[in-house]
Order: sequence, then C-alpha cells, then structure tokens
Amino acid sequence: MEHVSFLLRIDPKDQEEYFKRHEQVYPDLEKAFGEVGIHRYHIYYYEGTLFAYMAVENYEKAMAVLDGHPANLKWQEFMSDMLLPWENGQNAKVIREAYRYVNAAEEETK
Repeated sequence: MEHVSFLLRIDPKDQEEYFKRHEQVYPDLEKAFGEVGIHRYHIYYYEGTLFAYMAVENYEKAMAVLDGHPANLKWQEFMSDMLLPWENGQNAKVIREAYRYVNAAEEETK
C-alpha cells in the first residue's frame, strides 16, 4: 500500500463552494477510485491550501487510469474554475512523507 499526500490550492473566498461541491462527489468517480485501487482519500482545508492524503495500491498506475477516465475528466472540468495552479502549472503538488507511526498491533494498510 502506498501512502501519498499532495497539496492543492483554492482562493479562500471559494471555501464554502468547494465544500458544497464535495458534498456531492459523482458516484461514478468514487466507483472509479475503488476500481483503480484507492482505499482512502481524505482532503483537509486550511486558509486556501488543501492537503490531500491517499492510501492506494499503486499511485502512478491509479493516476494513469484516472487521467483518462470519463468521470474524472468531468469532475476535473467541474472543479477547474476553483483550483489554482502551482508554479509548475500543475494543480497538485505531491509532497514527501516525513514520518509515519503504525501501531504494531495493526496492519500497515489501516
């Protein structure tokens, strides 16, 4: 299991609309997440910065499939007016893991 985190940005004035849109994520997109091996996907917000965490079987493979998936393309278009690109032109910036604690009594994937 891979644990991947990334940052996204929105204008703070769009915060409420961002939350509203995520109350109704497309069911076919969530189905696609499961099909590509995503087990968990969390997004947290703080002052215009979105911190996302994903537990996924193979991140690169999952993203390659989702990049062309109709449900993801529709969602990306729907969200495109809110996401602010980073200096490299991308909307998401993958960040390095600095520390992880896993309780010895639990499996790594939980």
